[in-house]
Amino acid sequence: MKFTLLPLIGCLCLLVMSCEKLRPMQYSQGTFPDVVTNLGDINSVDDDYNSAIPAFGSVMPLLFSSKRGGRSDFNFVKESLDYSFSRSSGVFSFTNKPYWGLGVLEEQTPIGWAADKVNSIGNELGPYIKSYERDLIKDGMSRHYAEYLMLFASDRTGNLDIYLTHNYKDNPASTYTVTGNTSPISNKTFVDPIPLDFLNSTADDGYPTFDKSNGSIYFTSNRAGTFDIYKATLPTIAPTELQSKLPALSDVAIEKVAELSSTADDKCPFILDNTLVFTSNRPGGLGGYDLYYSKWDGSRWSAPVNFGPTVNTASDEYRPILTSQPDYTNQLMLFSSNRPGGKGGFDLYMVGIQK
Repeated sequence: MKFTLLPLIGCLCLLVMSCEKLRPMQYSQGTFPDVVTNLGDINSVDDDYNSAIPAFGSVMPLLFSSKRGGRSDFNFVKESLDYSFSRSSGVFSFTNKPYWGLGVLEEQTPIGWAADKVNSIGNELGPYIKSYERDLIKDGMSRHYAEYLMLFASDRTGNLDIYLTHNYKDNPASTYTVTGNTSPISNKTFVDPIPLDFLNSTADDGYPTFDKSNGSIYFTSNRAGTFDIYKATLPTIAPTELQSKLPALSDVAIEKVAELSSTADDKCPFILDNTLVFTSNRPGGLGGYDLYYSKWDGSRWSAPVNFGPTVNTASDEYRPILTSQPDYTNQLMLFSSNRPGGKGGFDLYMVGIQK
């Protein structure tokens, strides 16, 4: 009688697989690593910095300024960042080669078109992107799929000025056929950049960011000599009219935000909910430009706090941005730095910070 172990091995494998499936999920929430991590293959040997991420899930389109390819100026480049954590082990991981489902591909492709539309022979810096469906309208009924409002700065005409582009459509539910293929994004091209004259001056103006209510735009400018953080208080504008009414504004109240500004250079403000992050070379830092944060208490911003040596170094840390996910215990901050150990020049980094 011939005896074989194959049936027994097969049963054991099935038992192990069943146990793995039944293993309790110990982690209902993930945690972004609190150790600064280089974004790896997203970076190049040239300068990569000034990133932006619209509100998305774990597969995020990352738009940033880069000199890759031996350029002398900064152009916008689009990459993707996909992160996840294991609910059984709690281990966090990320990749720049995410799985592109059709829905993700269609929704994020136009962001690359935005870069193609605005890149020039000058420097394109500080991209800031809002999704109409996810960030601006948010009524649960919007059909403005893959439509974005993008602000950025460029020195194409001399000093840095702030510009706007968008691909908002009055009739977003329609599909359009291009070369025989019907797609909900076939017509989602961007308009040529439009300067926002109410924000611009004869000096350098850049890094625009909306506040939590979209009622103000914060930005940086050296119109008074050094770079300070300014606030432009907007009139009431419906989210679906921002792309048409912002370029037409004039006589907007603009003020330097005293709580955030110093005698040094204060740059790159970015707001998420009630938190503002920025970079500054003010005295008391660890060297070069450091990252700071401030909290909105309902009437004013708190005194800026240095993120300390867990984030900052003696090198330059620049243009921080925040993203928050409900199934994580902390927030993800992305920033750029020319610290030693990168691929070359400025690299993009990430770190988890307290919500």
